[in-house]
Amino acid sequence: MYEPIALKPGRPAPQSLTHTPKFPLEGLLPRTPDDVTVNLRQQKAAERQAWCDARIAAAKAGEAPPSPPCVKALNISLFFDGTNNHEPSDTIARPPTTTNVARLFRASLGSEENPEEHKEGYYRYYMQGVGTEFKEIGEYAPQGAGLTMAVGGENRINWGITRLLDAIGQSCGEPPLSMEKAYDLVQAMGISRLKETLTLGLLDGNARRKAALQEPLGKLEAKLAEQREQGSAAEIKAIRLFVYGFSRGAAQARTFANWLELLTKVEDGGENRYLFAGLPISIVFLGLFDTVASVGLAYLAPFAAGHMSWADDSMRLPDSPQFLKRCVHLVAAHEQRGCFPLDSIRRKDDPRNELSPSRYRAGTFEYIYPGVHSDVGGGYPPGDQGKARDGSQHVLSQIALHHMYSEAFKVGAPLQVPEMALSPEQSDTSPWLKMDRATLGAFAISEALITRFNAWQAQLSSGPLEVVMAKEAEMITAWRIDRFVHGSMDRQPFYRHISGDNAKDMTKEEREAFAYLHQLQMEQDAEARGAQPKQRHYRTEEQRQQAEAQAARKKAEAERIKADYEKRTGSQVNFNTHKEYDPPLEQRQLRNAALDFRRDYIPEWNMREGDGQGDWELQTATLVNALLGGLVYLTNEQDEAGEYERMRLLGDRNYPKLFSALDTPANEQAAQVIALYDDQVHDSRAWFMNSAINGREVFSDYFRYRAVFFDDESNKHLSLLARAGQVIGVGIALASIGLSIKRRDPRYLIGLALPSLGIPVLRGKVELPELPDITAFDSLTGIALPMQQGMDALRAFTQDTGSIVALANALPLPQPLSERTASTPELQTILKAADAAKALKKAEESGDFSGLLGQAMGLLGSADSPTQPSQPAWLEKASELAQEVVN
Repeated sequence: MYEPIALKPGRPAPQSLTHTPKFPLEGLLPRTPDDVTVNLRQQKAAERQAWCDARIAAAKAGEAPPSPPCVKALNISLFFDGTNNHEPSDTIARPPTTTNVARLFRASLGSEENPEEHKEGYYRYYMQGVGTEFKEIGEYAPQGAGLTMAVGGENRINWGITRLLDAIGQSCGEPPLSMEKAYDLVQAMGISRLKETLTLGLLDGNARRKAALQEPLGKLEAKLAEQREQGSAAEIKAIRLFVYGFSRGAAQARTFANWLELLTKVEDGGENRYLFAGLPISIVFLGLFDTVASVGLAYLAPFAAGHMSWADDSMRLPDSPQFLKRCVHLVAAHEQRGCFPLDSIRRKDDPRNELSPSRYRAGTFEYIYPGVHSDVGGGYPPGDQGKARDGSQHVLSQIALHHMYSEAFKVGAPLQVPEMALSPEQSDTSPWLKMDRATLGAFAISEALITRFNAWQAQLSSGPLEVVMAKEAEMITAWRIDRFVHGSMDRQPFYRHISGDNAKDMTKEEREAFAYLHQLQMEQDAEARGAQPKQRHYRTEEQRQQAEAQAARKKAEAERIKADYEKRTGSQVNFNTHKEYDPPLEQRQLRNAALDFRRDYIPEWNMREGDGQGDWELQTATLVNALLGGLVYLTNEQDEAGEYERMRLLGDRNYPKLFSALDTPANEQAAQVIALYDDQVHDSRAWFMNSAINGREVFSDYFRYRAVFFDDESNKHLSLLARAGQVIGVGIALASIGLSIKRRDPRYLIGLALPSLGIPVLRGKVELPELPDITAFDSLTGIALPMQQGMDALRAFTQDTGSIVALANALPLPQPLSERTASTPELQTILKAADAAKALKKAEESGDFSGLLGQAMGLLGSADSPTQPSQPAWLEKASELAQEVVN
């Protein structure tokens, strides 16, 4: 049977998770003035050390004890939010949909509205999630590419670096760093996807960042030296950072930490120091919620996994405890989407030794929490999917929010506290410490939620992350058997809340109308934020008038449909144009989830008999563009068949632990765990299938364990498809390369392993290829591309992804497509199509469409080109070079 861990001979077992603690009924916010005093003393450590040094120096000189010196530390908090999360608009939504990162931001000291906080050295900065509007970096409207391909991730990380310049500058009496200067710095530090593709990721991002920052850092260092000499302001002794992130924002936070370490590391007398503008700098606390670095790849290909470009080689936490003092990572126990692989903070002690133990660095801790991705990181409003129906205090992510606040507060994070925790003196001298009503309300948590969580925590097993996560997936499978297979879901309050007369699901007509109105409003709002107006070109005045009249009719009809929907549901819909539109489809989500799970559990596959030699037992999926940057892997269907076998079997075994009969809890603890699953744990896969891709994930189902990366290792056997813009096996450089991937249907393998399921065992010999069957094609024309030979060593499935990436990095650069290299009819057609696409884009930008006809006719003239590729001579040479590398 499939096992979550398969160790190489001689390698020690991986280190276990830190056990998730029981949650106290009173919550985890500070309760006494002593708690606050301990927190403040840690923030003032640099000041106390400076005074201690001054007293020692005075004593040695025989002088009287000096007064406390005028010094301070800067306490800067940075917040990287998750995909499609946008704090300003999420806060004013009704009900609010703010994540835990956004709530911690609101609870942190350093508000721009209170100059006293800046005077005390507190600064806070928030970076909204990819896919949302972020005008400061030139994103004036939400971007679908941000949701699917991490566009904007690197710019957000570099924006975080500019915030350090802003904080130091303001502390020196300078005005805030202008948006124009900050934007120019972000552009100078960044590497575009085009540059990365053309150079296969060989551009040195650290060198670009150092070059861009050299001048502003030099000016700040000179300013600090001047103030130190003149004694005109409090001397800054240190920069203390507190960095938080959720989802892809957590990946950004980890990348930020690694990039900053490279920027600040200097050798001094054989020891490493970390200086920014000449000031000692460290990350005191790194707080992460369920790190995901590869969401975008699997939106297009749910059978794939990997890392986006800016996340390559930057998920491993910095090794220096001097630079990164403490990290806490809270991960989701029940996330199973194929497109949301987790990046653990566990890693090999020695990346070069394949037998090195996989452990947690000193000062780093990983905990597992119930629920899916946003049940840990936050963002679900009360009532979503019928969960937490009685208010936000019942939302499951409140548990993780309290835990992260507590962990950060213990090490001196500059956080506001409830008024009850402050002494009268603390309230008078530091009024900014008090949480306002809204901030305190965002931490509200119900006793019922705590009771259910503690029942879950009592049954939680111990062990390495992948083992504990597997057991949790098997336990919730038992719950799904009762609710989805035996049909008890229809009777549950969570389902009744979103079905029948309570249903707010939109029809196809309503979804299209709302999406159209949202798009119109989004374009208007983007222009108001500074975006260029959308250009529309018409050949004649009559054509313009007809188009405008048609648009007016379409808008009027959409507004009528919107008004009818609001009347039917009794709720007014306001558009949030800072984010992509997401229609309500909750009843459909859960109903289809139940059908999907039941079909696989029963099973109801309707697989017909064959001779075992044809293609009918194979599935084919397409990755439209593999040049997404970063690393793209293919998962192994044989592993997935074993996962199904294990999860189905252990789901059945766990059923009596939860239920004594249909819809009947086995005992009181089981009743509380069932209630947690019913009323708190969401189904992210149900949302993804029905809102994001409107259908079943290719090669995916509820019987898969979550993929987990441990730095350069994985719990899955993976085959490398692409890295840094190079598709493995394709010796030519194009703007876009598609892949067609044919895999054995895992259900066919399941039938062979578990004939008791009633699946016909096929006659004939079963050939299971050791390597994936992959063909490449040009995305513009669909023409097949010639593939290099001798790639077997790179294509092999392995859990040791680091060694395969090292081989890929040694491959020769692919040849750019040009008149010289387009030496076959197929490649000549592709070159013409690429030139035509460039011309069209240029015409759209300029409004001049003259000259396009000739290119279009030239392309049409080659439409009869064969789709099977010829083998150009230069490709044979490239294959020879590649084989020298991998062999």
